[in-house]
Amino acid sequence: MVKYRISHNISILNPSDFPEINPLSENLHGHYILLDQNKGKEFLINETVKYFIDKFSNPKTQAEVLQEVALDVQTEEKKIEQKCASFFKFLCRRKIVVPENWVEPKKEKQPLYKEGDCFDNLLVLEIISNKDYVDIYLVQNKVTATKYVVKLLNQKKISDKTKYKEELLDLEHEYQMLQKIKHIPSICQAYTFRKDSDQNAYILLEYIKGKPLSRFLKQVDTLTLHDCLTIIHNILQAFSMLHESHLIHGDIHPSNIMVNDDKSIKIIDLGFSFEVTIEADEVLKFGGVLYYMPPERINTTSLHKFSKEPDYYSDVYQIGLILYFIFYQKEPFIGFIWEEFSENIKRKEVMYPTLSIFNFRVSEQIIQIIENCLQKKPSRRYATATSLLKEFKKVALENEALIF
Repeated sequence: MVKYRISHNISILNPSDFPEINPLSENLHGHYILLDQNKGKEFLINETVKYFIDKFSNPKTQAEVLQEVALDVQTEEKKIEQKCASFFKFLCRRKIVVPENWVEPKKEKQPLYKEGDCFDNLLVLEIISNKDYVDIYLVQNKVTATKYVVKLLNQKKISDKTKYKEELLDLEHEYQMLQKIKHIPSICQAYTFRKDSDQNAYILLEYIKGKPLSRFLKQVDTLTLHDCLTIIHNILQAFSMLHESHLIHGDIHPSNIMVNDDKSIKIIDLGFSFEVTIEADEVLKFGGVLYYMPPERINTTSLHKFSKEPDYYSDVYQIGLILYFIFYQKEPFIGFIWEEFSENIKRKEVMYPTLSIFNFRVSEQIIQIIENCLQKKPSRRYATATSLLKEFKKVALENEALIF
């Protein structure tokens, strides 16, 4: 019989050991924080879950643990098995509990190439990003001197072959989506999908000189109302064209919107996007940045955070958060742990200051537009980015702030 133990990457922490955490928080009472150091994720667990996981502090078979639990609670072992079997499988699937002889994976964090390296006639000028599975490089064609961005799936970072195949399909999917909307000028263009000499797949992308919206707003000295409305108009126009092409982005946040000096924008990272014509049960992507998750897509349990695939309404919600961020440079919801944060997204009303971060007044009409985007009930939001753009133009014209 196989014996199981707690993975070396797993730690269970008591919130009371951290003075920066509010000990009176209702969500923390009687709970512990399970930290997965390999994946960089945290889960809130109750005392019962901790009790069960702690049974594997020393290697034991599943049968041995079920027997111990049955004795502890004075219940028939068969009844305990019925209640705990599926949860045990979940712990194994999450690699929280692993076989005794399990070799802990060493996460390879180094990018495949370094500055000055060459592949496929491309010279690496800069490592832009070193993500979990993907390397992003600024490269230059050695013949034409044209600059591009390469998004490369690094095989050395993925020891699991099944996981690699999933990520490869995702990268191919992103390229296919970009090809279908290459007629939209404000979408980052993809030129080719290929593999290097070691069969590492990559997309050759348009090099955009601008900055992510989050960095642009932090580094700019000031913006006028006219500037902000110009950026918003350009963003809405881009997503309107995307929705009119029957595509949903699914992962809209400030880092996926590039802003140039002239306030023009480019939308990047369509890894989570899909066609509206695809059947709902074919949509497997549940990703996205936590701060930008709409209430209908999240659960208040940290073990199963997401519950619904993205749609037009969720895109509109995320665009609303973008508009809020442009005016106030913050997100409307906060929370130290997932349970608190998700509950705030689902229940808490958004506060709208009358003055922007740049000290100009945000009109009631503009606030109303953002409020319509951020409705808790999806059907109360704008149906698409196109209807949102139409309303925005009307308000901008009424205020004579901007004429398109």
